[in-house]
Amino acid sequence: MSAGNTQTPERLGPYRLVRKIGEGGMGVVHLGIDGDGREVAIKVLHPHVAADLKARDRLTREVETMRRVRSPHVAEVLDAELVGGQPYVVTRFAPGRTLEETVLSDGPLGARELIRLAQGLCQALVAIHAADVIHRDFKPSNVMLVDGEPLVIDFGIAHLVNATRLTQTGMFVGTPGYLAPEIIRDTEITQRADVHSLASTVFFAATGVPPFGTGSFEAVCFNIMEGRAQLDKAPAWLRGWLTRALQVEPEARPDARELLRMARALDPAVTTFNESPAEERQGVTKRLFGRTKIMENFSDLLPPVQYERPSRPSREEKPPPYVPAPVTARPPWPDQRVAGYPAPPPSYAQPQQRAQAQPKPRTYAPPPAPTPSGERKRYLVGSQFVALLALVTLVALAVMMPVMVSAIAIVLALVLRVGENLFGDMVQRRQVRGSSAADPLLVLVGTPWALVKATLVSVVQVPLAILFGVCVWGVLRWGGGLGVNEAAAYAAGALVAGLFVLPGGGAPRKAVTRTLTGVLRSPGAASVAALVMGTVALFAVMYAVGGTPSWEPWRAPETVIEELTTRAQDSATGLITGLVDDLMRELGLGFLSPWS
Repeated sequence: MSAGNTQTPERLGPYRLVRKIGEGGMGVVHLGIDGDGREVAIKVLHPHVAADLKARDRLTREVETMRRVRSPHVAEVLDAELVGGQPYVVTRFAPGRTLEETVLSDGPLGARELIRLAQGLCQALVAIHAADVIHRDFKPSNVMLVDGEPLVIDFGIAHLVNATRLTQTGMFVGTPGYLAPEIIRDTEITQRADVHSLASTVFFAATGVPPFGTGSFEAVCFNIMEGRAQLDKAPAWLRGWLTRALQVEPEARPDARELLRMARALDPAVTTFNESPAEERQGVTKRLFGRTKIMENFSDLLPPVQYERPSRPSREEKPPPYVPAPVTARPPWPDQRVAGYPAPPPSYAQPQQRAQAQPKPRTYAPPPAPTPSGERKRYLVGSQFVALLALVTLVALAVMMPVMVSAIAIVLALVLRVGENLFGDMVQRRQVRGSSAADPLLVLVGTPWALVKATLVSVVQVPLAILFGVCVWGVLRWGGGLGVNEAAAYAAGALVAGLFVLPGGGAPRKAVTRTLTGVLRSPGAASVAALVMGTVALFAVMYAVGGTPSWEPWRAPETVIEELTTRAQDSATGLITGLVDDLMRELGLGFLSPWS
């Protein structure tokens, strides 16, 4: 699957893919169905991105960080496959629209909806920060609205506090309109950066426009670093909350818990800023390119004092005027989605332009049409076919070397059964709650019980396979007219086949198929493996049919049977004659005994 390929594959691992629901720079998001019939969202890296070790590092970090967070307002991870040709992450599917799509289609949120959004996002942020995580990419396209409640998604650039940064010096990742100033400056990033981004997201929901304008990249970043939020566009009752959270200096912003406390106190009927008496007495004169405004009670909107230094650009060196971006312009870093319906083309259009835009109907696309029989279920069928060829080869080897290969096959079946008992259960756990760092420990602790369970099954299943081989030997010996040795060789092959096809052989079969499915990640690999195994199986069968079986380290069955028969006859004759002679002596007729 490539970035330009729009055809949805039928399966990916244990999941059936229904349709593509989003695509970004990092990968493609599919709507999938798991083994229990639940809808899930599967984010798959593009092949060219998966080949990048840093991109895989980023995906690994996304899984780790999302798994550390526990909140109803954060999309949880259900499963992940971070190795192989197609790394992917499976999350809960959210049947809703993003905040960005909702606002661009229906306009800004109402007061009650806005308070509900702010409180939900703050609760999510408290849980994220409690897990010692920085999200770093709060924005409208990373917030789903599910029945009116916000759901934070896509930790694609989140990182643990104090973790090694993967970005190079002077580089940052994220959407500029919603970044905190310290991220743009490439200074120390703390959890207060999420507070700034969250407030910017709430501002967009309240106004329909980003807080720092929609001009060029440089202009937006300049506005963010100068603290020039367009707070006059926000509702009066929300401005105080936004003012505190959009401070330029991180130390001046509240933390997540304080921001939640402030959000719970929001009231559309209260239009004051609720500042302290000391703050209300303050009045500051702010100069903006030669223009002076008196801003009483708005001191916390001002940029830091160091911006008034002599090195500040003069009147003649003021930045160029901000030119609004075209409506069709797309913001950078379009990798925005983990779950949900596709968003419309991102644009911050004017209200009259948004009124003309018709949202796409949220229809459920039908599953893809069945592919040709040669490619249908290519991953699973290819693995099963290769497994069948491997079994044919093993049976042929058992015909050639009955004793040695039969013993090896019994041990191999036992090992595969133990592996399936361990890793099959682990896969089922991962489908329910996702993989965990405790999985290796659970495998280690569960090994003794898995070995006991596999041994008990083998105690019943191996005799059943031996009985099957004896039946085959009898049919070939007396029904097919084969010699003792030839019939016994084919009976050994039947015994080996019975270990995998008779009742009780399901676990070894599943283990082999699961292993091959993980190794053969493409139809091409399955074709090559089938060609190689088919050639090996063909030569093995030809040699088994035309060759003479080797009974090492035992002797040929015909020789063994003759020796056992002779011993039995000798033993029986001596026993009978001894009994007759003793009986005649007891009766006084010993003189008539020929053995006296």
